[in-house]
Amino acid sequence: MMISQARLVNPAENTLFAVPAVVLSMLVFAYSVNFGAISILAFYGCWALPFVIAPRILLAQPRPVMLLIIMPFFFGLSTLWSDAAGATLRAAIQYTITFGAGLIAARIVSLGNLALGSMIGCMLVLIYSIMQGGYSYDYIDGDFAFRGAFSSKNQLGYFATLTILFSLSLIWIFQSIRIVQLVALLSAGLGFAMLWMSDSATSLLSAMAAFGAIALIGGVVLLPPRLRRAAVFIIVIGGLGTGLAGLLLGGFDAVLSAFGRDTSLTGRTYLWNQALEIGGQQPLFGLGYNAFWTHGRPEAEMLWQEFYITARTGFHFHNALIETYVGVGLVGLTLVVGMCILLFVLPLRAALRPENTASLLLIFGLSVLFLVRSVAEVDFVTPHTVGTFLVSFILMRLLDRPQPVHRRAFPSVTEVRFVSQRSVVL
Repeated sequence: MMISQARLVNPAENTLFAVPAVVLSMLVFAYSVNFGAISILAFYGCWALPFVIAPRILLAQPRPVMLLIIMPFFFGLSTLWSDAAGATLRAAIQYTITFGAGLIAARIVSLGNLALGSMIGCMLVLIYSIMQGGYSYDYIDGDFAFRGAFSSKNQLGYFATLTILFSLSLIWIFQSIRIVQLVALLSAGLGFAMLWMSDSATSLLSAMAAFGAIALIGGVVLLPPRLRRAAVFIIVIGGLGTGLAGLLLGGFDAVLSAFGRDTSLTGRTYLWNQALEIGGQQPLFGLGYNAFWTHGRPEAEMLWQEFYITARTGFHFHNALIETYVGVGLVGLTLVVGMCILLFVLPLRAALRPENTASLLLIFGLSVLFLVRSVAEVDFVTPHTVGTFLVSFILMRLLDRPQPVHRRAFPSVTEVRFVSQRSVVL
């Protein structure tokens, strides 16, 4: 079958490729443990195909790629000093591929198609969890909650949050066709139900932060360009002042109490203290990327036992920066902090441009979501995760020249063609 190259790599014409590719990615990120290695290979092949066909996707404008790939490269470089070189090399390769897939997607997938594919994928993830999952006791949070088909209720809450965010964006930001809006409304309802059933404080707080950020940035872009700088300055200073006042006046403890959590964050502060002591043994370069959580390491075995992780896998330090410090030391931590700064500053800078588009609302909401979650999760510093994929996607889009938003997230029938002058054989 002859398929136009544009139908694979042109964001304005590749809906029939882009949407299923994003759907597949979401399913793999959620359940690759359940579906096995074949699902991961399918994910790799899906995003390698457009790059093999059109290497210019990344090579035509290499500067943002070279900047963003520094961190995955350093993760891989840590193999040289890792005391678990095999585990480090394997994880670093997986992380680089996942990160690279996000970079490729950023160049060939429109924001509307990303939202549509993510909504469908996340909705299928939640449906699968309803069909296959159940309740479990969470030794971190100390209660029973619905976890779906995941090993943790926080992962279910995470995907529920993403479902809500992408679904509502299709209704209010991208103004999709009516049938898509109807499905998005049902999907958002399912996401709210799963978020409530998961009883995940991290997911609920990050969702509130994301929608608050969308509301704020939405107000900013409605202002005349000459007033936006002052508005952004006021928002940043006001946010920092409110956060500092909350900490000094006990607001943080009040929030934890409202969600039924104690000041130890149900064991996380102990975990962080242990991590800082372990990281202090090799503070500059760390133990090696993903080298700590390996069988036979006494400290890892002790923590698995203390937190009842009988499978001795899938556990982490519940903080992206601390996890990074243990693995790749202060040098790697500097790179991740730099990425977090970009994740916050670049959307604000984009809001100051007179040519910004509605898609900025979704980008800023996702950015805040991942930044807030980084306090208690490791979403974008681990391989085969939706966070790694989406963060690299967001940063690439923000570093590239602004592109107009494609209002429709699904093409009309007349837009679907399969043969043109530039074709490839599949």
